[in-house]
Amino acid sequence: MSEFAKKIAEKYGQTFSVILLDIDHFKAINDTFGHVAGDKVLKKVCRTIKNNIRETDIFGRLGGEEFMVILPETHKEQAFVVAERIRQDISNITWAGQDMKITVSGGVYQYNNEKLIELLKKVDNFLYQAKNSGRNRIKSDIS
Repeated sequence: MSEFAKKIAEKYGQTFSVILLDIDHFKAINDTFGHVAGDKVLKKVCRTIKNNIRETDIFGRLGGEEFMVILPETHKEQAFVVAERIRQDISNITWAGQDMKITVSGGVYQYNNEKLIELLKKVDNFLYQAKNSGRNRIKSDIS
């Protein structure tokens, strides 16, 4: 995996950022509204993320309710703006006939020639900070 980070860095001139997003209280959504509703939430969140990123960005679901976006040729300040726009758009999703509010927390980090495992730890730490400071927010070393 560290080769993956190096290849991206080499291809895009050493500059890329990572956004790590997690749907807040997703288990409660499944427990309250059912797994069918949970699946719809996942699909809408995916669609919202895709609508807010470029074709050159790399997007994937890491598992459960966690998603990652790799933004080539993007500094952390720009990535933070993208992450914040995604967060706002997700919080504005309406659900016909459901009293359901969906929010995400996220972390943003810019690659600094570290091994991939270190990059992932750092972006995950920012996600953890976002969750611990009230959720529905984005954290990075600029926020």
